[in-house]
Amino acid sequence: MVIAVNLTVFNKALRPMIGLVTAALLLVLCAGNARAQQDLPDPTDGHRVLRDNAPKTMPAPTEPQTFGGFPEAPPFTVVPREGELSIYPCATCHGPMPTNASPRKLFAPHPAALEHGDGRFWCLQCHAPEERNQLQLMSDETVGFNDSWQLCGQCHYQPQKDWAFGAHGKRVDNWQGERVLYNCTHCHDPHSPNIKPRAPEPPPPVRAGLEAMPHAPHKAETEQQ
Repeated sequence: MVIAVNLTVFNKALRPMIGLVTAALLLVLCAGNARAQQDLPDPTDGHRVLRDNAPKTMPAPTEPQTFGGFPEAPPFTVVPREGELSIYPCATCHGPMPTNASPRKLFAPHPAALEHGDGRFWCLQCHAPEERNQLQLMSDETVGFNDSWQLCGQCHYQPQKDWAFGAHGKRVDNWQGERVLYNCTHCHDPHSPNIKPRAPEPPPPVRAGLEAMPHAPHKAETEQQ
């Protein structure tokens, strides 16, 4: 009975102390949070924690961009291609045919395999399904085969930029005057665009009255011996 009375008295005396300790801990925590918030970097420097970087409002909708070429590139024209295609216009055969969009094995005069994109593409990714004499861009616009460079640049945008500025591809005549460029498909087969290895041309003949220089073995030839 004495022990129970003493515990009751002890609890009554301890309660104020527990309240003081709890209040002190809360003050310490609040002070620490305030100090941590003061230590946060300015949000304009991009280092604020992600949950504090959420946009307050959604951005306003804008019109989709339309590529209009490279304004800084010198003006150019492109050598036409349609007259060099052996089975053009395509609508000669495809005009009366219904469109079949299912990827399948094709036969002549179409290529036996489409090596472009390693299986990512099929014919109608580039050819307009309803107008076979045209190519279809991602914007649903159509361009002729003479302007196939516009289609190629949708994926190969860096080579297209180099081509427009003169660092890629070939041009007609000299490097001065009007710029007339060869189209992408002059050099790259669109169905198998990788440039295939070719044997080198034979050396030029020796001019009359001169003797051929002695053959100096190439480093690779010496290593093989």
